[in-house]
Amino acid sequence: MNLNSIIAQCLAFLGLGSNIASVQCKRRIWVLFFQISANVLYAVQYIFLDAWPAFATSIVSAVECLIVYYYANQVLVKKVDKNISEDSGRVKSGKDNNVKEGKMPLPVLLLIILATIGFGLLDYKDTLSLLPIAVTIAYSWVVWQPNLKIFRAVSVLIPACWFIYNMHVGAWVSMCTAVVEFGSAIAAVIRIDILGSKDQTDKSDNSDKNKATK
Repeated sequence: MNLNSIIAQCLAFLGLGSNIASVQCKRRIWVLFFQISANVLYAVQYIFLDAWPAFATSIVSAVECLIVYYYANQVLVKKVDKNISEDSGRVKSGKDNNVKEGKMPLPVLLLIILATIGFGLLDYKDTLSLLPIAVTIAYSWVVWQPNLKIFRAVSVLIPACWFIYNMHVGAWVSMCTAVVEFGSAIAAVIRIDILGSKDQTDKSDNSDKNKATK
């Protein structure tokens, strides 16, 4: 194993830590923050492996997360402004309803997808070079939409695709991290979406029973 390969594997470990942290977060802001970190670390890793399609798509993903992060922060600001406005007795108009969804504009998403395809094809080598492009397009959509349940569900599938690509380019640590990410995503779905939803249902049922007995 040469020096470039060693550096790449070390970066992959750091990227893994950020990725695991992202799927375990319940707040979208922190999900996006750790996703930005993971994508940048993975992108630099692929430089040392001379895997330029994966580098390009990882950079596009990082930029996309940064843009989505910006719009998510704008949502928080809008909500705070609305509360202040309501407290002061002034009711805001409904012009910001589209902003409340936490989505960047659809044309921006389409531009990112086109950039993913364009940069990903710059160094086309074989059929598997298309895999990072396909995965990144799916990732772009799932990060764009604000539903974290969907994000966690798709996060179970994406590592499987990266496992195949990383095996192809010799990113051995990233192969292992893909397996860990797969397990982490499943754990997050079970902990937050399945058990968490069950806890909420149980609390709601108990609350209804208490009201009925009063």
